[in-house]
Amino acid sequence: MRSHNSAPNGDPFSSGGENSHRRTGMLQSWLIPLVVSAVSLSYAFLDWNIYRQRFLVHPDGWMLYFSGGIQAPWQYRIGVWEAVRLLHQWFRLKPYDALTLIDVLCLALSLWLILRVLRNFEAYKIASLSTRWLATAGVLFLAEYYLIWGHWFQTEDTMPSVLFVTLSLALAYGEIVQNRRMACLLLVCLGGIQGFIRADVAVVLHAGFFLAVLFNTKAVPLGRSWQAATSLLAALAAGCVQLYLMRVRFPNAHYGSEGVVQLANNLKPEMWATMLLALLPFWLLLGLVVSKRYRPGMVMVMLLTSSLLYFPLWATVGLLDEVRIFLPFAFALMPATVWALIGLMPQTSSGN
Repeated sequence: MRSHNSAPNGDPFSSGGENSHRRTGMLQSWLIPLVVSAVSLSYAFLDWNIYRQRFLVHPDGWMLYFSGGIQAPWQYRIGVWEAVRLLHQWFRLKPYDALTLIDVLCLALSLWLILRVLRNFEAYKIASLSTRWLATAGVLFLAEYYLIWGHWFQTEDTMPSVLFVTLSLALAYGEIVQNRRMACLLLVCLGGIQGFIRADVAVVLHAGFFLAVLFNTKAVPLGRSWQAATSLLAALAAGCVQLYLMRVRFPNAHYGSEGVVQLANNLKPEMWATMLLALLPFWLLLGLVVSKRYRPGMVMVMLLTSSLLYFPLWATVGLLDEVRIFLPFAFALMPATVWALIGLMPQTSSGN
């Protein structure tokens, strides 16, 4: 990560520079990790209870994921359960304890990555100290807002999918891994891994990345050609994993009586009301972008394209009141959402 210690207005993440900068750095060195830990652990309390209640009813039901006894599409989402099985074998963790641990780790890493993405914004680097702290607080506030909906029809694939999207976003910025080839390789590998968790997220994320690069002439951190080729390979990797699970490993898995298409159910007013309320920050961001009151950087344009592609898929084969389905995209867009709202303030730059 590049250092911003020389920023003229100070940096709440910096630990060097003048005395005021040093004090600010000392403050953030314990305050930000403390808040991230508190948010992640607070999610775990209800998280653990929800998982535990499920296992009280069917204590050994989770083993069906490995023998092919689960309805589609849940049968194809075995990645997290493989991790649970390993934790159970190696450390004798109960399945609900393992699931809670996975969620907490994924959430903590996602928040850390999101704050690094925020630091990458050009407008953030030149902003005043108070504006930077406001942006950081805004991201954490939005995280709490979205996490409330994470327990709404909670499933074990939500937080790992949030981590996948945020990590992919950070890699696309070229900040986490400086070597372009390694970053691209990691993006492809992550796409393959996500195929075992929720392949639709990986396929649509990289389809959006590819289309944004194809139809936009702006430069991207990894290079336009590299990003396009990487996204094609990552989407292909996730898609191939999904086909393997459907055709080879679990060919007998079938969807329930409601079928795949959920358009009729999604026409109900309560479905739309829940979705509109849960994703209010996302709609605010979209409105500011459409009205050209906020101009996101190219990587955020890529992510916005992916989210807009994912929405009709969600409305077609998912239930709109299960907003945790869209959470990976909404969560990763928090830095842009916060900066777009800060841009409405007087004398504040809104670019990134």
